[in-house]
Amino acid sequence: MKLVSAQFFVRSVLVTIGLAVGLSVIGVASSVSSASNALPAPCSGVNLWAGLVGRNGAGGTSFYNVAFINVGHTSCRLSGYPKIEGTRGNETHELPAVHENVADLHLAPTVLAPRMAGELMLATGSLCNALNTGGRVKIQKVIAANTYTFLTFDLPDSAGSVIVQGLSLDIACGLGVSQLGWKKS
Repeated sequence: MKLVSAQFFVRSVLVTIGLAVGLSVIGVASSVSSASNALPAPCSGVNLWAGLVGRNGAGGTSFYNVAFINVGHTSCRLSGYPKIEGTRGNETHELPAVHENVADLHLAPTVLAPRMAGELMLATGSLCNALNTGGRVKIQKVIAANTYTFLTFDLPDSAGSVIVQGLSLDIACGLGVSQLGWKKS
């Protein structure tokens, strides 16, 4: 009888210890799981590099793909619509951009691990009244008055800015901009 009681006691202690350890592991796992579901901070301008990686177009519209690469040491969230500034001559101007949410320009917010890339898409047109009246000289003047270089993207959430050199945009017929992110498949 004492042997059965001792075995029962040992089994009870082992079950109790197993439950205690199991519950604490489950508690740890759930807190780790909930911590990993938290979104990282927005990407900061000092941790991003940006450059033109592609250009194409059709039907009078040009599309520009700008890549944003996380050169920082931690993951960050790339999302929202940036303000865009461009330089013409010696002056910098905020460019009037329309937030585009059409299929060709729709990007979803994304999380960038270090060395991962996100993107932004820009669209400009060349078929509008500003470019279709007054002859070649007048059209060239309109284009010159609406072409910007040395673009600066001011990130949402006051996260700083990123400069893209070597990208020139003629926005006489407007400028469409996607949100920062990555193309949904």
